[in-house]
Amino acid sequence: MTTPTLPSYAKLLRSGYQHQRESALLRTDMESGPPKQVMVRSRVMVTRTVSIYIPTKADFEAFELWYSGEIKEGALWFTYFDPVSQSTKLARFVGGGYSARLRGNVYGAWVISAKIESWGS
Repeated sequence: MTTPTLPSYAKLLRSGYQHQRESALLRTDMESGPPKQVMVRSRVMVTRTVSIYIPTKADFEAFELWYSGEIKEGALWFTYFDPVSQSTKLARFVGGGYSARLRGNVYGAWVISAKIESWGS
């Protein structure tokens, strides 16, 4: 089975983009002296808060079909082009959910707000 790809009409916006890296360390407070830290993971999950621009109502409906079908309500991994790193990454939706709103005065355009996660940077 091939890995699904975020549809080409769905563009990640740079505005509102956030990147949160989980810790690879275990930190233990000591009775005296500085806390002890030790690396317990060689890879960490990175969560990104993203806004996805969908230009038309038809594209929004197609996105919802892609989301519910191809990536099984956000459970499956997919590839996407990251606008910050300018590279293709593998990700999945965190917790299987997103919110969508009409974009300003542009009739039919939508912006989806979501969190996606991937391994490493």
